[in-house]
Amino acid sequence: MRRAAAAACVAALLAPACGTGPQAPPRTIRFTTEDGIELAGDLRGEGEAGVVLAHMFPTDRSSWEDFADLLDDEGYLALNFDFRGYGGSGGSRDIALIWQDVLAAVEALREQGARRVAVIGASMGGTAALVAASRTDLDAVVTLSAPSTFMGISAPPEVLQAVDEPKLFVAAQSDGQAATTAQSFYTQASGAKRLEIVSGSEHGTDLLEGGRAEIVRMQVLNFLRSQVPAA
Repeated sequence: MRRAAAAACVAALLAPACGTGPQAPPRTIRFTTEDGIELAGDLRGEGEAGVVLAHMFPTDRSSWEDFADLLDDEGYLALNFDFRGYGGSGGSRDIALIWQDVLAAVEALREQGARRVAVIGASMGGTAALVAASRTDLDAVVTLSAPSTFMGISAPPEVLQAVDEPKLFVAAQSDGQAATTAQSFYTQASGAKRLEIVSGSEHGTDLLEGGRAEIVRMQVLNFLRSQVPAA
């Protein structure tokens, strides 16, 4: 599952993350949301800088495996998890409530020793990350192709105004309304913010695996390095 990470190392764009030797396998953890849903996730790495990875529709936590490995290489404690009703998590699929799952994942990462936490969300996971960030204190938020509204979850202007953490909005120019929405988020958002529109039509975590993968990965990693340094 480390195809893209290996390719990035060969390209030398991610040289600081390469050559760190074999990794320990991820540890499966379980944690519970405020409304009593048990969620499952894979934990990699160690340290005080943590990253929660929230997946897009209709995938599950496996869509983040390559990037989670890369974060481990970078020295981060990374948690990719399944939303309620997906993969190994309990409950039924209720997208309107997945922001609660993000909050639970953040708390689970803190219980594992993270003192600084960023959330990266793909598509609906990005929308959920913004809603969660409006309700708790984080250190940074990254969205990949996040919609303003999707099947019951939405990030209206008041949510963007409530998120004062540094934010990075990423989208592909030809991915439907994704670039327009990212621009709108950027305009509405308060505090420190950054917008990256790349060529192509990849959506969500596909941005990390497609033709612009090396560029997008570097954009995200550089943002994390500046806002939530691993060391």
